[in-house]
Amino acid sequence: MTSAKSAVEAASYQFLSGHIARAAVYQDVPDNASALNGLVIIGDVASRRIPEKPRSRDRIVTLTIVTLYEAEERAPLLAVMDEIDALDDQTLTFEGWTLAFAFEDDDATLQEDGVTYAGITTFTILALAPD
Repeated sequence: MTSAKSAVEAASYQFLSGHIARAAVYQDVPDNASALNGLVIIGDVASRRIPEKPRSRDRIVTLTIVTLYEAEERAPLLAVMDEIDALDDQTLTFEGWTLAFAFEDDDATLQEDGVTYAGITTFTILALAPD
């Protein structure tokens, strides 16, 4: 039986893999991956019960997506982050789960090396378990 977190991770990966043209999408980043051409990483996934449904498998899930881009300017990173925003207001299904995505926030920063930009995008997902 798939958990809410597993369903969110898998559905997010499938969706982003089909919608991101400017970077590679990973659940687990290979050792030889480079931020030169952009990386999108399915990051932290946390869940909590829905307060009104304490005995239910339904969950509220928080998903963090990490984007790395090595470039002379922030524009390529922001372009990839715009593609990630396509998850906002999407309702996806995975193995019977219904997953309603809502954008929460994002941030784009220059890393200490001076050439890598990092973006963090956070979504909250209402994950409704299969009947």
